[in-house]
Amino acid sequence: MTASLPRRFLTSDQGTFGAYTASVRWPIIVQNIIDDLLKEVDTLNDDEIINQGKIIEEQLAAFRLEIINDAKLRKFTAEECEIASVPLTFNKYLDEHSGATWLNAEWLFTEIYLYRRVNVIFRLQSSKHWKSFDCFNGLKQSTFQASCHGVAELAIRYQNLLPQLEKSNHDEEVLKLLFQEFIEISLWGNATDLSLLTNATLEDIKSIQGQKAREESESKILINDTEKAWNQLIKSGNKSGKRVDFVLDNSGFELYADLMLAAFLLQSKLASECVFHAKDTPYMVSDTMIKDFFILLNDLTDPSFFSISDKNSTESKALNSFASDIRAFYDKEMITFEDSEFWTTDLDYWNIDGDSPILKELQKSDLVIFKGDLNYRKLTGDRTWSRTTPWAQAIGPLSSNGVVSLSLRTCKADVQVGLPAGLDENLTKQWEVDHPGQGSWWTCSGKWAVICFAASH
Repeated sequence: MTASLPRRFLTSDQGTFGAYTASVRWPIIVQNIIDDLLKEVDTLNDDEIINQGKIIEEQLAAFRLEIINDAKLRKFTAEECEIASVPLTFNKYLDEHSGATWLNAEWLFTEIYLYRRVNVIFRLQSSKHWKSFDCFNGLKQSTFQASCHGVAELAIRYQNLLPQLEKSNHDEEVLKLLFQEFIEISLWGNATDLSLLTNATLEDIKSIQGQKAREESESKILINDTEKAWNQLIKSGNKSGKRVDFVLDNSGFELYADLMLAAFLLQSKLASECVFHAKDTPYMVSDTMIKDFFILLNDLTDPSFFSISDKNSTESKALNSFASDIRAFYDKEMITFEDSEFWTTDLDYWNIDGDSPILKELQKSDLVIFKGDLNYRKLTGDRTWSRTTPWAQAIGPLSSNGVVSLSLRTCKADVQVGLPAGLDENLTKQWEVDHPGQGSWWTCSGKWAVICFAASH
């Protein structure tokens, strides 16, 4: 079966978003890390830590040149593997792909390898300050801060939701409509992927977070299996005992939107437990670590963070109310956070099979929600599938190994499956009008989305 699989997308596939990412975006991302590192160094007064920061700067600059000069992908040293806890799968892959270079390698592996190399540079320093430093925290925080408009709007929506639930007496039709709304809130929260919005303005962020934008975006959901997920949650069994898992993507606004969906599920008793799976290292610029959850709660209750001067304003009260509910859910263990090194390895999700501890954990869930574009790429193996390939075929073992899954993805990469015949051609032609030579990049624009459900067979 493996031999018949289509190959993965390569950074050398000319005219693809993957090739553009490798040659243009990656050097920018590493330079942004250097810039944020220097800002951090300027705040320090410990000479030893400052000197180590300068060493990191030099190593990052050299690393950036590796990418620009299309250097060979090197294996991690024994020291790096030991000190920085580098999973063995990276070197095993490089043994099998000894000729891989930055601009001629599998895109999925190389992108994950990039973030592991960055993490190693920080972890090899002796000071605790740099070993635990999140080089993306500044950008995570500033972008979430700029999301004030959408954050406040959703908090008010949530506050208004609670009496609606009481009045409905948990009427199934009302709950179904609200479920659809909060699924879409979680879906479009992904539109603030920080690794793509490197030059986003406040108006850009507002435009993709507002209620009007979400309503207009419904027509942009090309595959919508929300009703299948709904039926999964309400089918036979005790509704009060259901578990929903979130395999997280971005921190900040997207995590906030995911917590909004979780709060709805718990308040409506569609679920009794929500388990969030976070990353164990700084990753993909904006991906969620467990510490980002606590930072987010503090941000919501800090009036100065969102520049809301009136503590008695509708916005301030709504933010505090939502944060209070989330803290209460967390204290009662109705919301829990876990991390695993699996989520930051190079392995795609076809490896969630057999005796995998991750498989055994996800099989406990009534519904596993995979958030965002990278999770979609890992679900499908980031392979050059035909865009009409059935979803169940593209996710391999996860369609039959006891995991019930829902992928919420705004499209930001070349891989795309599950489309009806002719749709890709029509959208390619449409996108080509304003983007000559890049018609197929509609799948990389973040303007369209898919909601894909798979019931285990």
